[in-house]
Amino acid sequence: MEEIDEKILAAAKNKNFKAFEAILSYYEKAIFNYIFRLVNHKQDAEDLAQETFIKVYAHLDSINPEKNFRAWLYKIATNVVYDWFRKKGVHTELFIIDDPLAGFETIDEESTYLKIERTQDLLEALGRIRPIYRTVLELFYHQGFNYEEITQLLAIPLNTVKTHLFRAKKALKQALERGS
Repeated sequence: MEEIDEKILAAAKNKNFKAFEAILSYYEKAIFNYIFRLVNHKQDAEDLAQETFIKVYAHLDSINPEKNFRAWLYKIATNVVYDWFRKKGVHTELFIIDDPLAGFETIDEESTYLKIERTQDLLEALGRIRPIYRTVLELFYHQGFNYEEITQLLAIPLNTVKTHLFRAKKALKQALERGS
């Protein structure tokens, strides 16, 4: 996903509501999907996405058009979700990949069933690994952030991001093997 135009960011920084609406319409679906994959509940994801954009609007004056706006936005969304988890006392957040049926265009019922079953196994395995590992996997593989961006987003050192990603893949492999 390309970054939104710097002129729009500059206008939003000056509390131009039309510019904020442009940002909202550009990122709304992506932020909702990101949050949904972390919380696995549509209504909660909608509420948390709304809260994310309320926080973005409240902090428009801190936008730096020369910096990575997308990373800043995802950092806010991640913090909103983690705050919500802390308030709810949830320690088993789920990492969800899009609709398991998406992209399966086949009339072979057995093949489709096996793909769905493997996807379900993956989702269950992801649910058994540490929340930070799910978050790093989501940001790296699904959202396309690089190591440096994840470092900024999660406010952790670069080597920690690399370690979490390594451990996440290892933990996911073990969880898949246990579930088989």
